Amino acid sequence: MRPWVLLLTGCSILPQSLEPPPNDETTVAVLSGSLGHPMNAIARHPWFAVRRAGEKTWATYEVGGGDGTEEVDPFRDHTPYLDPIVHKVWRGAEAELAAACIARVAPGVRQRIEAGYIFFPGPNSNTFGDVVLRACHLHASLPSTSVGKDYRGLFGAGITSEGTGVQIETPVLGLKIGLKEGIEVHIIGLSFGVDFWPPALIVPWGTGRVGFADR
Repeated sequence: MRPWVLLLTGCSILPQSLEPPPNDETTVAVLSGSLGHPMNAIARHPWFAVRRAGEKTWATYEVGGGDGTEEVDPFRDHTPYLDPIVHKVWRGAEAELAAACIARVAPGVRQRIEAGYIFFPGPNSNTFGDVVLRACHLHASLPSTSVGKDYRGLFGAGITSEGTGVQIETPVLGLKIGLKEGIEVHIIGLSFGVDFWPPALIVPWGTGRVGFADR
């Protein structure tokens, strides 16, 4: 694929597999899917998928959807969201702690966000994903097309969800800098920047990255 085509479409190399891990250990994952047309290229929606060791079904947590409802395979079929991407998977003892925290924290976060939901700039479903990640100390990043993930009200500052950087946010402008996060500028909720590892340009469309897929 020509470089300029990559830049126009947004393309990530070596994305994480959509094949669910075996159920011999507890698994927790954070995923996102695109919205339907015409928003499919510029907006995504996140959810957490949790499966305890030995179980065959999954529990999902999100705004406007699952609140522990069991699903067969939220890795590959999470209607109405399209083209799912796996952003991070935790297994074993780490996943046990994550599952307990998500079950404890997510319902309250969801309730607060749904009570004051605003599609843009937030709080919205992407704000929910970022808040739960930080509350449970789950080091992962939502894609740049998850508009609202950086919502902090009129002004906010703190540690990034990856845990290795800092960010300052307003609804108009924001800045994120970190060892894993690279440098990311937010303009009215849209993200632009450079991720150092794995290397990629951060863009506000498509998969949100031009280069290697997220960690």
